[in-house]
Amino acid sequence: MIRFAVVVGLCGGLFAGLLTAAAAAQVPAPENYGQAMDWYGRAAEAGNARAQFYLGVMMETGVRGAPDVSAAAGWYEKAARQGHVDAQFKLGLLYYEGRGVTRDRAAAAGWYAKAAEGGSAEAQYNLALMAERGVGMARDSARAARFFEKAADGGLARAALGLSALYAKGEGVERDPVRALMWLEVAAAGGLGGFEGFREGLAAGMQAADIEKAKAMARRHLGGTAGGG
Repeated sequence: MIRFAVVVGLCGGLFAGLLTAAAAAQVPAPENYGQAMDWYGRAAEAGNARAQFYLGVMMETGVRGAPDVSAAAGWYEKAARQGHVDAQFKLGLLYYEGRGVTRDRAAAAGWYAKAAEGGSAEAQYNLALMAERGVGMARDSARAARFFEKAADGGLARAALGLSALYAKGEGVERDPVRALMWLEVAAAGGLGGFEGFREGLAAGMQAADIEKAKAMARRHLGGTAGGG
């Protein structure tokens, strides 16, 4: 019931938003997923990017019958070409995995890049991984570092861990154990664990003052971000 209520609320708002104020006042609430999906379809056909995205989600997840990932990809692309960031990210995922479209890692990187420019931390993280590993593009550690940092600044702890590793190795950035430890502390504050050996290895080659400096930098960074997984 909660899931349907969310769909109803989003759908009613989207469809009513395409109408005049007088006509919107006459729009009844949808009674089931089928009707909600019909409304999304009407708004999507009218060119509403948000409706196109949510119609894609409904088709991908199969809330009304069997999932149709190919059709979902089509709606995601329509929304993505209008600049819908979540649709750009989802389309990147589909191209990366080869679901509903022909697998194309370069296309995935292109859509991730658009979503990353729009502020998607998940897209920034995925793009950083692809740049670091040379998947779908030439290997570019400096680009990986930039996008890991953007995602980490957006509160993604996994990105902070990736950036820590680059600073520790001096790949894409100048080697800096203090910054490596700083980003490791940020990752830990975001709930990640399992890298105690990495932390101990970093700290073993550092002065106590540098360790405290790294922790202070992490505290300042965390004071300006929400944190995340």
